Parts: sequence; C-alpha cells; structure tokens
Amino acid sequence: MHNLLDATKRPVQIAIGLAAVGFVLIILGWNGAANFDTPQQQVPYLISGGVAGLGLVIVGVGLLVINEMKRATALVLAGLERAAEAGSAAAGPTAVPGSGPMVVAGRATYHLPTCRLVAERKDLQTMSPSAAIDRGLAGCRICDASQAATA
Repeated sequence: MHNLLDATKRPVQIAIGLAAVGFVLIILGWNGAANFDTPQQQVPYLISGGVAGLGLVIVGVGLLVINEMKRATALVLAGLERAAEAGSAAAGPTAVPGSGPMVVAGRATYHLPTCRLVAERKDLQTMSPSAAIDRGLAGCRICDASQAATA
C-alpha cells in the first residue's frame, strides 16, 4: 500500500501543476484584456489566455480524476484479494466427495442435501458430518441431519 501512495504522488503533482498554470493563464488573459476598451482588442487575450488556461485546468482535473480512479481500483482489488485469501483460509476442512455421507454446511447448522432449507442454494459448502461438527455447526431440526448423518 505504501508503494501505491508513492506511485500516485507524481501524477498528482503534474495535475496540480497543469491546473495552476491554467489558472495563471486565465488571470493573465483577463489582465491583458482589461487594458483595452474595445472587444476587438480584448478577444486575442481572452482566447490565448482564457481558452488555453481553461484547457489546462480541465486536463489537470481530468488527470486527478483518472489517478483517483486508478488508486481506488487498486485499493478495492487489494481488499478483494485479502478477502479471498481470508475466505479460503476460513473455509475449513472439506471431505472428499464419495468418501462417505455428505452434509451441506450453513451458517450455524448443517443439513442433508435434500433439506428444503438449502435445496435452492448453490453457494453452500458440502462436507462430512464430522467436519461440520468440528466447525461447531448443529444438525438441522427440519431434515434431522444429525440423526441421518450418524446412521
């Protein structure tokens, strides 16, 4: 994360510099136009200072926005990566399919695969009844998973 902050420092400095130069050009254009009374004499100052300055301000702000989006994306991806690592470490032991009776682990209980509470769920983990008990899960009272798993 420290490297991420160092990598974003340079583009931010460039963007702020461009915006500052843009504001200076706008002020110089306005100051030059203020010295003349007729629009024909003021327009060249407004175009050269105002439009060019406004363009630099827009480019600078655009660079800041792009840099912030890159930084936020990198932070989100790093957070997702940490969450995936933590999730795989917390998943716990699972049984090899076909090595005995299997149950479906819920948040606090385990169920038979035919239980109506987990019939439509695809995101739950299957494991052996002993692994479910080791994780502190209780048998479902509806499908009586604890009785069927011990049989």
